[in-house]
Amino acid sequence: MAPGDALRVLIIDDDAEQRAIVARLLVRDGIPDVTAADSAEAGLTAAAELQPHLILLDLVMPGRSGSEVLPDLLDAAPSALVVILSNLPRRRVAPGLMQRGAVGYVEKFVPAQRLVHEILVAAALTDVARRHLLELPDQPTAPLLGRRFARALLADADLSMADDVALLVSELVSNAVVHASSRPRLEVRIGRSQVRVEVRDESPEQALPRTPDLETPGGRGLLLIETLASRWGTDRDVDAKRVWFEIDREPPGSGT
Repeated sequence: MAPGDALRVLIIDDDAEQRAIVARLLVRDGIPDVTAADSAEAGLTAAAELQPHLILLDLVMPGRSGSEVLPDLLDAAPSALVVILSNLPRRRVAPGLMQRGAVGYVEKFVPAQRLVHEILVAAALTDVARRHLLELPDQPTAPLLGRRFARALLADADLSMADDVALLVSELVSNAVVHASSRPRLEVRIGRSQVRVEVRDESPEQALPRTPDLETPGGRGLLLIETLASRWGTDRDVDAKRVWFEIDREPPGSGT
C-alpha cells in the first residue's frame, strides 16, 4: 500500500447483518472504500478483481470455509493483508491460520466502538508498530516472567514508563493466575503514541477493583491501573476475558 492510498477493504462473510455492521463502522471511521462478499467463492472473485489492501475473512461459511479459501485469496490478491474476523475462539484456531498467511485475528465479540481499531491493529495499519505475545503458565512464577518480558521489551524501545508497565503486568498476571485459575496470555503492543497491554484469562468473571488484603500479594491490579494507566477496560467472552490498559507515550522532546 503506497503512502496516501485510500484503504480498500473487502469483507467476506455470509452473515448479511454482520457485513453491514462492519462496513458501517469502517465508513464511520473514515474508511469508505468497502466491498462485501457473501461467500468464499464470491470473495475470491472480488479479491482478484479489486486487489484490496485489507481482507476481513469469516471462517464458518456455507461451501468453502474461510480457512479453506485463505491460500487462494493470498494467491488472488498477493498484496492483501488478511485479518480473520470470527466468532471462534482465537486461542483454538489462530495459530494455524497465522501459519497459512493471515496477519491477524479479531473475535467478533469485541465492542463495536473498538472493532475497527482492533482490526487495524491486527493488520498493523495503525501506529501500533510491534506486537509481542507471551503464553504464561498458571504457576506462581507467571507474574515474574510477565514483568521481565514487559520490562525487556520497553527497555529495548528506550521507554521511560517501563517500571509502571511492568508493575501493572505483574499485578494483572497474578490476578489471572490466582483468581481466574488460568494460564494467562500476555500481549504488549508498542506504538508511536502509546503502549497497550492485554492479559487474557479463561474466566468470564468481570474484573472489578477491590480492597486489597495487605497481608497477601496481588489484589492491587485494577486499583493501580486506575491510578497509572491512561485508559483501561475489560472485554468479555462467554468463557474468557481480556483486561487491558494503555499508557500514553510522551511526545519527543517533552521529557523533564
